[in-house]
Amino acid sequence: MSKAGKRQRSRRRKKGPVMPMLLTSYNYKILAVGVLCVILGFGGMYIEGQQHGIYSLYIAPLLVMAGFVLVAIAVFKTDPSQMTDETGQEKKKEHPVS
Repeated sequence: MSKAGKRQRSRRRKKGPVMPMLLTSYNYKILAVGVLCVILGFGGMYIEGQQHGIYSLYIAPLLVMAGFVLVAIAVFKTDPSQMTDETGQEKKKEHPVS
């Protein structure tokens, strides 16, 4: 294929509207910590292997539940500074007049 053919093909691509990311980097960090808590909790229950151990009976289930709560927070939390209105424009913070 010649260079002219490659240029024409790249020119035909239409650039659509850029969609913002649904989650911010802060959300992904919280999500990673939550998933890590879930993995450590289930891993701790599996590794200890005792039915009446302190870690597998008390600590690991709390760690798993905390992980699930963190994952839910990471998914549902929105950053107010990145809120947009119906037209796609960023909302301006209104300061009260004193």
